[in-house]
Amino acid sequence: MKKILVTGANSFIGKHVISDLLKRDYKVIATIRDLKQSKTITSDIEKHLNKKITIDFFQSDLLNDEGWDNAIKGSDVVVHVASPFPFNPVEDEDELIKPAKEGTLRVLRSCLKNNVKRVILTSSNAAVYGGNEHLDHFTEQTWTNLESKNINAYTKSKTIAEMEAWSFVKKNPSIKLTCINPVLVWGIGIGNHLNSASLTIFRKIMKKEVPILARVKMPIVDVRDVSLAHVTAIENPRSVGERFLLCSGTFWMKDIAEKMKSSGLNPPNFLAPNFLIKFFGNFDKSAKMMVPFLGYDFNISSKKVMDLLNINLIPIEKTIEDTGNYLQSYDKEK
Repeated sequence: MKKILVTGANSFIGKHVISDLLKRDYKVIATIRDLKQSKTITSDIEKHLNKKITIDFFQSDLLNDEGWDNAIKGSDVVVHVASPFPFNPVEDEDELIKPAKEGTLRVLRSCLKNNVKRVILTSSNAAVYGGNEHLDHFTEQTWTNLESKNINAYTKSKTIAEMEAWSFVKKNPSIKLTCINPVLVWGIGIGNHLNSASLTIFRKIMKKEVPILARVKMPIVDVRDVSLAHVTAIENPRSVGERFLLCSGTFWMKDIAEKMKSSGLNPPNFLAPNFLIKFFGNFDKSAKMMVPFLGYDFNISSKKVMDLLNINLIPIEKTIEDTGNYLQSYDKEK
């Protein structure tokens, strides 16, 4: 039985990865910043799988060497999911860049030290399409332009972390790396993920907390597909040395709102003219982040993940329906 270590075990994606690994009878080790979370994580996954499970938990932090060797030692594969994802724009970009970059290198150095030869890294489409507004079609060959003034701290953090990972394994070829690059991730959470940054976006649209719609496109993928890609990559040697973009499609915000309505949700219906979003951008940071993308039509290819990993991505309609039902189930508990 292979022993798999998963970092970021308390995350929206992390719990799904652990769940899918347990379904396939892998032995799972998990890292979290606070061991007090271990009971909740175990309980959430047991409820999801409807069976008792065993997970060995270790405490570790992306900014601290302590604990990583103990966690990683004896593992066959490391799935590095943990990385900061902001709810709001940060003032100091190092708040995101430092833990993303240093955390990734810290994990890789420990893998090298402990003779772990296989690593799956959760990267992002943020490492692909940022600062490339002159392009309208994106594949795994594209890298974010770090020189662009139109990229934010999160985009920089994911790009730098992935670049550092590829550089590290080039110098240390005993480690076989695969990167999973999902777009905005929606879907059913395992346990309470109401504070997930990506689900917060869905919730705000669904509840009209975002009162107007902007003429921007949103790339979406289902968390179940993201998790499946991680697990399938472990089992498929063709994934070694590859990055995989995961995107079920790119959709105008207005089209997403219409699909939400079709699922019985109540999103806004007013499509704001571009000048209004630009005006709000003068004093609202979230609006300001949208300004460079107003009217920008693009698509993201997931052909590689379908061809090499044989994954057929969940349609956006199913993702929206299930995400809405999941979030509403917590509203009913209040």
